Amino acid sequence: MKTRVDDFLPFLIDRFFYCIITRSFFIPSRPPFNYVQTMKRSSTIYLDHASGTNLLPEVKSRISEWLDSGIVNPSSIHQEGRRSAAELDEARTSIAEMLGCKSSEILFTSGATEANNLAILGTAEALRNKGLHIITCATEHPSVLESHKALEKNGFQVTYLNVDKNGDVDPEEFSARLTDDTILASFMWVNNETGLMHPIEELAQMAHKRGSRFHCDAVQAFGHIPMQMQNSGIDSLALSGHKLGAPAGIGVLYLRKGHTISRNSFGGSQEQNVRAGTQNHLGAKALATAIKYHVAHLDVNTKKYVELSEHIQNQLKELPGIQINRYGKQYTPNILSCSFKHVDGEALFIRLDMQNIAVSNGAACSSGSQSPSHVLTALGFDENLAQASLRISMGIETTRHEIDDFCRELKQIVTSIYREIK
Repeated sequence: MKTRVDDFLPFLIDRFFYCIITRSFFIPSRPPFNYVQTMKRSSTIYLDHASGTNLLPEVKSRISEWLDSGIVNPSSIHQEGRRSAAELDEARTSIAEMLGCKSSEILFTSGATEANNLAILGTAEALRNKGLHIITCATEHPSVLESHKALEKNGFQVTYLNVDKNGDVDPEEFSARLTDDTILASFMWVNNETGLMHPIEELAQMAHKRGSRFHCDAVQAFGHIPMQMQNSGIDSLALSGHKLGAPAGIGVLYLRKGHTISRNSFGGSQEQNVRAGTQNHLGAKALATAIKYHVAHLDVNTKKYVELSEHIQNQLKELPGIQINRYGKQYTPNILSCSFKHVDGEALFIRLDMQNIAVSNGAACSSGSQSPSHVLTALGFDENLAQASLRISMGIETTRHEIDDFCRELKQIVTSIYREIK
């Protein structure tokens, strides 16, 4: 039987890569350089909690208990399915109580990105016959901005309000841009890169006076600002579990009763026929536990963040070339943005990472992008300054000692970079 070359091709490829990996081309082998071991320190200084934070002890301790009880589809009609559905409803009711709303107004999603998409796209399509105009802000999260871009391709007109050098929206400009054709306004409560707080309730009232609905991305606000939905004027609101100490893959969309939205996923009739698919039973219970924790500890955690924020700013002010991006306005104390003039942003981040320090320079969704932060450029930063910016975000486990270590390492790195420039 004649043998074809193709028959040996998989074998030859396999041997080729084996030789490369094992360095067996008759060259004396030597251990490869271990970058991980070289960079490894006894502990990580993690200051990127706005991207995602660790599981709360309350959540972590109960996950094994929940897993042991079994994960069953809440839509199943047998006894175990009914038990799972009851636990899902219990989580929904608990979250509603914490948010000051009805349990029927809480929809579980895979996270805030899906919640924002559902609210913005769903509201626009549901109200298309009433108008085609929507207002948002240039510094919103990518999940909000991309939703609006998708609507523009589908015939809607979107006004992107500019911000001043502080990142503030002008309520008077917002009011002037509202028209009888405006069906929706969408603004984040707390900016995810700077920590700036927008006057959400004031903006919501203005929108309602013109008959417009109001959506809010509250991902960075919850746990730092008291929230009671019924009297807020907010018609829909997005939360994310992995920002609060629950696992990734679970979120909430608050949708005010009577405000229907068009669905954009199809299948089952879960989540009031708005979001098809088997619910994340375990995630919902974890999120309910996390939300309950943050409501109960709001005051004590806020006090801690304020003290840490003052402590870190006092040390950062001593660094050469630094610009702390706060201008006397209202900010949440757990997020701090700062920039370094005439510093190579890439070099700064590489050296911080080599010291096992975790910070970011923008939204985690945009990591890997070489483009400067759209938030900082909207504030008037040039490209170099925007790329040489840090977002320092603290969590409930952040300690004063970690802040001291971070500031000491950052000072050495920045001083070294400036010395090399000279």
